[in-house]
Amino acid sequence: MKRINILFLVVSVLSLNANAQTKKPVKKTTLQTSSEVVTASVSKANPWVFSFGKDTVYKTEFERLLSKNKNTKETPDEKSVREYLDLYENFKMKVSEAKLKKLDTASTFINELSGYRSQLAKPYLTDKKVTENLIKEAYERMKWEINASHILINCAENANPKDSLAAYTKIMDLRKRYLKGERFDSLALKYSEDPSAIKNLGLLGWFTSFHMIYPFENQAYNTPKGEISMPFRTRFGYHLLKVNDKRAARGEVQVVHIMQRTGTNASEETMNDAKSKIDSAYDQLMKGIAIETVVEHFSQDDGSKANKGVVNWFGSFSNFPDDFKDMCFSLNKGEISKPFKTQYGYHIIKLVDKKPLQEQKELEESIKTKISRDSRAESSKLVVAQRIKKENNYKEYPANIKEFISTLDSSFTKGSWSYDESTLTDKPVMSFNNKSYTVKNLAKFVQVNQESQPNGSIPVIMNGLMKKFSDEKALEYEESMLEIKYEDFRNLMQEYHDGILLFDLTDKMVWSKAVTDTAGLEKFHEANKSKYLWKDRLKVYTYSCLNEKAKAEAMKMASAGKSIDEIKTKLNKKIVGTIVVSDQKTEKGESPAIDKLWDKKGVIDVPNENGAFKFQFVEGVVAPEPKTLKEARGIATSDYQNYLEKEWIKSLHDKYPVIVNEETVKSLFK
Repeated sequence: MKRINILFLVVSVLSLNANAQTKKPVKKTTLQTSSEVVTASVSKANPWVFSFGKDTVYKTEFERLLSKNKNTKETPDEKSVREYLDLYENFKMKVSEAKLKKLDTASTFINELSGYRSQLAKPYLTDKKVTENLIKEAYERMKWEINASHILINCAENANPKDSLAAYTKIMDLRKRYLKGERFDSLALKYSEDPSAIKNLGLLGWFTSFHMIYPFENQAYNTPKGEISMPFRTRFGYHLLKVNDKRAARGEVQVVHIMQRTGTNASEETMNDAKSKIDSAYDQLMKGIAIETVVEHFSQDDGSKANKGVVNWFGSFSNFPDDFKDMCFSLNKGEISKPFKTQYGYHIIKLVDKKPLQEQKELEESIKTKISRDSRAESSKLVVAQRIKKENNYKEYPANIKEFISTLDSSFTKGSWSYDESTLTDKPVMSFNNKSYTVKNLAKFVQVNQESQPNGSIPVIMNGLMKKFSDEKALEYEESMLEIKYEDFRNLMQEYHDGILLFDLTDKMVWSKAVTDTAGLEKFHEANKSKYLWKDRLKVYTYSCLNEKAKAEAMKMASAGKSIDEIKTKLNKKIVGTIVVSDQKTEKGESPAIDKLWDKKGVIDVPNENGAFKFQFVEGVVAPEPKTLKEARGIATSDYQNYLEKEWIKSLHDKYPVIVNEETVKSLFK
């Protein structure tokens, strides 16, 4: 979220008005006894708190936001209520001013609010119970790691029945051949239509939850170790899956690493040299030499060497080679491995520490995010879509759908079909309550969502698209009703709406104005320059000399009381630049080098280093003096923003007179 980080909803936005807590001359009327006004304006169940101009804020709204600002559930005291009242008065006036200036009609505002609404709507469009079950299922699976192999026979997701049957028959035959004794890897090499099978013979290696597409993951975790699954279908086609092994999750390890590199095509001489060095490193360790010292002398792992050989925490599915990871996980805490070889070279590992899989509550947010990006999230949306259809009397019109399907030609299976609006009717294909969706609506959806499926069956493909169309429209319908159905969502959207408006107007009236209003800032600085004073500063001149001779002569003249101009005129006469002088004024604590000179005065020699010939002349302490605008710009700009804020609030109180209902306010605190 872009600006909500700065202005976190309305309640956090109010903190931007901290200046409102200072005493301000405003036109505010308090009503100690207001029963007549209350009776005339609003019911006693929700009395008014304050009015500003023609608008009124009622207790329900004020109390709700006040409670969101409290750190405890206890009834607030009078001080906190009145401070918040000041803040909220200013906030409401600013929002009204933003609306008056029509900032809520700007396209940037509308688009930004729409983006936030889409994010806020997501939890309302998923089934909480389904999501909770998916989180639990994913975590239980994360406790285990699966090693599996598979065979794929391609089959389009919406293939016609004939092609689907042919693919199923083919993979079922491969399963029978395996059960009769043929090797799975040989069958995968010869028949699998997964391109990677040529290299890996169908072996997928180790994986856990979220590493594979959800249907594949389901089959992997539901097939016993050492057994082969029945054929199952995903969007890629039909699969056979063999579970080779299963192990408990290994968690994460942290190790110290010593490495001698060889590379994959190293010569025998390189290999022997690396082996000799890694053996020497191991001998040093066995003699009790500190591993940090051995790392420094022997390791060629640049990534970990700078950290004394320590490798950051990693788990089973990091990018390290399997044989490297297996060695790390096989060690006990503090144990040092013997030298071992991988494709990258020779290694020695010391296990620093090991930690198990985190608890579900610690991983829950991470799992929830992964679910939202995974196909399994669709199951949660489908449950919601079905509920929406049921609640809203969903109805389909099969005859009209069939009539539309009959108009589709071969271009549809090629993914290039386009509709001719003049040939389409306004007959309904489905409806929610009194809202109907027509053949034209469906045709537009189909044109956008069609895919190339040359072997697909038009009725089968359309059956899937109709389901997708109805589910999508059901969710859209539900989303359009969120403000009406859910008070929390309505309030939250109002907070975002007002928060963005406040940000935009405050930026225009205060933040950006303070930066761009150069004349105003200069005038403010001039009027308040006594606030921006330097502390006592030591004034020091630094003489940079061409050579030792020039330095000696310049020091002699400076010690004799000659001015800078006199020294430069004389010494720069033959060679321009023989003497260059710079000056600085430094407060105590700003420079350790200058701090040493505070008790000194006159000429101070500086040792010659790297061909530089310098000395300093300490003039003395300069009394406090005003900073220029350039020197004080940061703090002056901040103060100018505060000034603009206060002046703006004064003008708003003049424009929107505030009347406070004391009777209601007193009911809010202890």
